[in-house]
Amino acid sequence: MNTTERPTIRLIGGRRMQCKDIPDEALCDAVRLTPPPWPTASNAAPWRMAWDVQATLETAIGPVPYKLFLAKVRRLFAKGLLGGCDCGCRGDYHLTEECGRGIFVCGYCGTPPNIPEEPE
Repeated sequence: MNTTERPTIRLIGGRRMQCKDIPDEALCDAVRLTPPPWPTASNAAPWRMAWDVQATLETAIGPVPYKLFLAKVRRLFAKGLLGGCDCGCRGDYHLTEECGRGIFVCGYCGTPPNIPEEPE
């Protein structure tokens, strides 16, 4: 097997690994621990690349197939824990709690919980 190839499946206890096998906190910690690839303005979320976050996650829990990684990311987006792009591009992942540190809204997250919505 070519060592540069990523696994397409991973077995856990004789069955295919599923999203439920990746703890939410493990993926959020991977985002938290992955350094942004460039300097971040003080009013912007520190975005991380998908492949960097996946590599950090894999150091904690072992190999994760890319499609499974994306599926888990999408679930965390739906729960409001992560922001970024879940289409399979570079990602630009960040924790929604980091989104602009209360100053800036990234456009992916909507209004983060720490910014009250303006009354109409």
